[in-house]
Amino acid sequence: MDISSTQPVGSVHVVAGQSPVPAASSKPSKKRAMNRVEKPTDEQEEISKMAKQGVAETLSREVFSTYSASLPTIPHACPHPGKIVEAASLAAQPLPTATYPICDSLSDEIIRKGRLSALQLEGVVYACQRHQVLLPDGHRAGFFIGDGAGVGKGRQIAGIILDNYVRNRRRHIWFSISGDLCLDAQRDVKDLGCYLKVISGCQQLDRETRAFGLPSDFKEGIVFSTYATLVSSVSKSSGPFSAKQQTRLDQLIAWCGGKDFDGCLIFDECHKAKNFAPDNEKASTKVAVAVASIQRLLPKARVVYCSATGVTDVKDMAFMERLGLWGPGTPFKAFDVFLETIQKRGLGAAEMVAMEMKNAGIYVSRGLSFCDAEFENMERDLTKEQCATYDQSA
Repeated sequence: MDISSTQPVGSVHVVAGQSPVPAASSKPSKKRAMNRVEKPTDEQEEISKMAKQGVAETLSREVFSTYSASLPTIPHACPHPGKIVEAASLAAQPLPTATYPICDSLSDEIIRKGRLSALQLEGVVYACQRHQVLLPDGHRAGFFIGDGAGVGKGRQIAGIILDNYVRNRRRHIWFSISGDLCLDAQRDVKDLGCYLKVISGCQQLDRETRAFGLPSDFKEGIVFSTYATLVSSVSKSSGPFSAKQQTRLDQLIAWCGGKDFDGCLIFDECHKAKNFAPDNEKASTKVAVAVASIQRLLPKARVVYCSATGVTDVKDMAFMERLGLWGPGTPFKAFDVFLETIQKRGLGAAEMVAMEMKNAGIYVSRGLSFCDAEFENMERDLTKEQCATYDQSA
């Protein structure tokens, strides 16, 4: 008798030399699906978090590259205290060889003690080196510092001014968006051991008299002015019973000494002048027209443009005439031709312009890395009063 035929449903059929196999059932079995949700362990959560971070870091490396200053002529320069990155497209282009003798003007103490880091020294060197160039139209070439927050644009400006001060150029103009930033300018200048007077606003130049002129301590230094002040005017006495209006622009030109002025002309937060139309100044803002005018009236000035957001659009570059990207001696006879050419070719062409500017020693753009930054999402319940305030505001 075959015992396998008498086995109950669900029993196990054993064959010699083989593993037990469940016997076939005469009734179709019901399949039961069970969904099990297990809470991951702390170790699994950490592994998952690390994996996601790895993906994010990979994507970040494709967009940004770690930046380190290259100053072979100043091997004792101190590294920048923060981690610095640069756009990958710019990292593909090297800066030209630095030849400017910055060590002739800056003391060894400034360099060894890190009052100017290697990164900041690099900006100072290339700005001063660029200022040695005269454009085909006879104007001195300018430099563009496009560094982000934390790199130290103010400290680089102070370094550029200090180099010129040591070389006997004692008058400089520094424009910014707020008069409150004058204290930061004074701090940056003094931290480098430069005690050149920082004149806060053009209002102090009003102390000039017809008989005695300006006080001696206002004849040299750094005039720190806002863009709003640049487009204003002041009433000047022209006699015992009369007065005339003088623009601040004319006042600054007179203080500089006119067209032979060869000091620094700093446009900090220069995006304030972005709305400039060279062929239609009526469509331009007053600030943009004034910024363009002072550059043209001071052809030998050492111009520095500073802004982390200076070129959000190529059309915003119109006032940066000292970069030498258009005009005589270039492929573009005017800015409108340059703008049309770049806009036709899209974002890729704009990136190529930035790469070319860096390669020519016209432009640097570095920023702090966020690789060590951490954030956490937190939820908070609003009170009824807060909800009411929000609803009223919305």
